[in-house]
Amino acid sequence: YFIQKLATTFGVTTLPEQWIYNTLLSHLRTKDTRVIHRVLKLFAGLPSQTGARPMLEFLDSSLSKNIIMWVSMAIRGEKIGEEDKPVPEEDEDLSDDEDEQDKLTDGKRERSANARLSRQKLQTTPRLDRIYKDDFDKLRQETIDHSKGSDMIELAESLCNASLWLDWGLAALERPEADIYLSILSRLMQGCSSFKTNTNSAFLSQLAYSEPLLEKIWRRTLHLLVNGDEEQSVLAFTIFADLFAQHLISLRDVDFLENYTTLNSSPVILAEAVIEKLKEQLYQLYWTQPVVASDFRVANDLPALRSRFFLSGTKLWNSLYERWCRLVRKSPFCDESSWWFPKLAIRDDDGAVFGGREAVPMDIEDEDDDDDDMSMNSVAQQDMENDALADTFKDPKMARLLSSIPQALPFDRRVKLFHSLLNSDKSNLQDEGAGVWRLMRMMNDENGLTGREQVQIRRDKLYEDSMEHLNKMGQRLKKKVRVTFINQHGTQEAGIDGGGVFKEFLDDLIKQAFSPQREEADTTPILFSVTPLQTLAVNMDIAGDIQSFPHFEFLGRVLGKAVYESILVEPQFCLPFLNQLLGKANSLEDLKNLDPEFYTNLMKLRELNSTELQGLGMAFELTVGNNKTIPLIPGGSSLPVTKQNVIHYVHLVAHQRLNVQGAQENKAFLRGFRDIVPASWVRLFSAYELQKIISGDDTIRGIDVASLRRTMEYSAGYHMSQPIMQWFWEVIEEMTPEQQRKFLRFMTSCSRQPLLGFQSLYPVPCIQQIRLDDDILASKDVEKLVPLPTSSTCMNLLKLPNYKNKELLRKKLMRAIESGAGFELT
Repeated sequence: YFIQKLATTFGVTTLPEQWIYNTLLSHLRTKDTRVIHRVLKLFAGLPSQTGARPMLEFLDSSLSKNIIMWVSMAIRGEKIGEEDKPVPEEDEDLSDDEDEQDKLTDGKRERSANARLSRQKLQTTPRLDRIYKDDFDKLRQETIDHSKGSDMIELAESLCNASLWLDWGLAALERPEADIYLSILSRLMQGCSSFKTNTNSAFLSQLAYSEPLLEKIWRRTLHLLVNGDEEQSVLAFTIFADLFAQHLISLRDVDFLENYTTLNSSPVILAEAVIEKLKEQLYQLYWTQPVVASDFRVANDLPALRSRFFLSGTKLWNSLYERWCRLVRKSPFCDESSWWFPKLAIRDDDGAVFGGREAVPMDIEDEDDDDDDMSMNSVAQQDMENDALADTFKDPKMARLLSSIPQALPFDRRVKLFHSLLNSDKSNLQDEGAGVWRLMRMMNDENGLTGREQVQIRRDKLYEDSMEHLNKMGQRLKKKVRVTFINQHGTQEAGIDGGGVFKEFLDDLIKQAFSPQREEADTTPILFSVTPLQTLAVNMDIAGDIQSFPHFEFLGRVLGKAVYESILVEPQFCLPFLNQLLGKANSLEDLKNLDPEFYTNLMKLRELNSTELQGLGMAFELTVGNNKTIPLIPGGSSLPVTKQNVIHYVHLVAHQRLNVQGAQENKAFLRGFRDIVPASWVRLFSAYELQKIISGDDTIRGIDVASLRRTMEYSAGYHMSQPIMQWFWEVIEEMTPEQQRKFLRFMTSCSRQPLLGFQSLYPVPCIQQIRLDDDILASKDVEKLVPLPTSSTCMNLLKLPNYKNKELLRKKLMRAIESGAGFELT
């Protein structure tokens, strides 16, 4: 009608299409869904050619809350099909007044860094994510109840066409209408704000895979950050975070390094720059001006926009960090300090943890549950674990940070906090000298978690006796355990366990239990195998053997005990297994850390053409142990692999290898491990860092002699300036790395250097003089008469005779550390 009136007025029969587009959309203002839909059909293709401003301004003024909510549901991945269509009626539109009424524009929501906020307001990120989702779902239901028309759904489906928004974005983002485009897109994507990635949204994926669009949004974000437009910059950064996190889901590491690091001479999106800008913004949202629970609403005011960016920014930050952890050994794309929040990196942590609180273990699924993969924890359980971790820290801001983005603190600081958690738990379970109230508690302790356990272990039956005595303890293994060794002659060894004997016992047990090799007479199952990278993974040859589950549970408990007691042990695990210890699912790129050759061959399938794939005759199935073929999806055996679905096939194969195979064994291991160490505590670390917690820093060969020398104390007449001490340190420095570790084991009962350095050892290591008679020193048979050095490992004490020369000292010390005898030697 409008076009006919224009034609009559100007006395023409045909008007230029572009002129109609510009004139019509400049004057047309409507909220009638049928008119909006008609306009989209008529002019959808024009903006990409001549500028998107008229169309975007039209949509900005025309889209009601109901329309936006329907589009948001579709973008989030919901099917808004016939099941959502009530009886057709006219659209009940929400007026502009109602839109404005729902906006809270309180400019006083910014909070100073010194404001004291309650734990209720500063809830953990999963809880805040749930608050936002609940508000979205509430509005979603209201929209379904009040907008009853097929026209609405058809319009929503048209607006959910990612190609339109891709074209409009490429046309608009370097023009004055850029902010209008981002504003509309932000409202439509409000259902996507979450700290977890969304794998169900085809809309997000299509936009995310357009590198030109990502680059334009990033440029606009940087421009807005520089020019100080807070609301618009937060809005733009949120969109970028959602899209770039989606882009990273299926991006190979090699492509990431080529496109977003300095390997590319001039990338528009430089990963290191993204991390730096994210850190600046998240530091405010987590620390200086923290968002609070009441901010998490579906709205367009600044507090609500900040809350959305809090979720989406956290998602991208963690996605980039996981990538960095996977590449840090070979191709780190930024320095480790790039992740640290300013000032927090040097803050003192004394008193950060509430004392006297016990860890509450969380159960995981039994081995007979229906899930066949390693999706270990339900959402509710993860929320409980995060809340339990947060509740242990006095500062609620620190609690939120550590349960969401722990990498914002340096590794050594997180290690200290982890040890604080352990010590707090031990104070309840291992403190035998507490008051009467603790005695009363012991009397009422049904699980017997306080006090000390005593066991006898035959050295030639180390694994069998340990399995029999320790595994049945369950959580009681957290208590102090006093070990008495029985030698091969059936008599007790003379050592008194003040802690050192147990450390030696645990070290030997773990070496034997995790070894992939067995002697002929040894009938214990081989539970772990060696990967091509010389790391340990679950032995797939016994996968599914129910009889092995108790053994895996026992090994989990034993390794948990080593971590709980801060005893560093030898096993080096593959990163996919460590991810599962952290409760994380593995992705395709993790496969190269399990079997690089299999990963390479699998990725080659993506490069084959249709004819080559057809010639292979593959289907969506996989052959596993004992030539058993399993479908990757229902009906997969009859679904051929083609050029169109080969990427899906590759991801399914990787999922099967990394998360499904060995899932029951991993769950059994986790049950044992989490009996001792709660899951949320180890999530303070990445997989690579968890390996350090287990076995120390393997980049240090042998021991750091200079550090040990600075820490060492001397007693009974020794002093660091004496010639014998100079000989001693020269001998230690001249040892091979393996000999140095043997010496450390001889003195402290642990062959691995302490994670936080020798200064963290308690008691402080000390060399005590054992004075020899002058007659012995003057004898011709002095080498035969003088005793060997001895040690008190529970005291980190080396008892060193005052040998008369360096060579004698070397021979006696080497003989002592190489003997391999038990505690009877001392």
